[in-house]
Amino acid sequence: MLKHLFKTFLSNIDDYKASESFWHNLCESILIKHQGQKHGWKIWFNVHFVDGTPFLDGNPIYSLISPDSKKGICINQDEPTTEKIYIGAWMDKFGPIDEGNFIEELVLVCELSEESVQLASELIEAWVKENTSYSEMELLIEKCSNLW
Repeated sequence: MLKHLFKTFLSNIDDYKASESFWHNLCESILIKHQGQKHGWKIWFNVHFVDGTPFLDGNPIYSLISPDSKKGICINQDEPTTEKIYIGAWMDKFGPIDEGNFIEELVLVCELSEESVQLASELIEAWVKENTSYSEMELLIEKCSNLW
């Protein structure tokens, strides 16, 4: 049976914060494993209104950018509505593409469950490796989509 995590994250601030913390800890552990303590990835997108109130919409729930490698990760979390693994992934380019000053990003959308985390972890782990290219990630996502 599918095990959702923080099911009420959109209506419960404590679950929302726990979910944000979950994604932070997961990404941080993957980054440290592959790039060490001084990995250089930073929080990317703002998730707060001007007054500091969090958006609390899960879009994104967590994001990171590596200015040095021009790579990003954007994780969007949806409220659980199904008892099936719900995860989607794609590659995108963020910024002025014609000027060559853009970020290649891995975008993940999921209902957070123990099962979706396994798939998300594999994709994040592949993307943060220094030598993984955009096109290699597209192929990996296509291959993994058979599991969803």
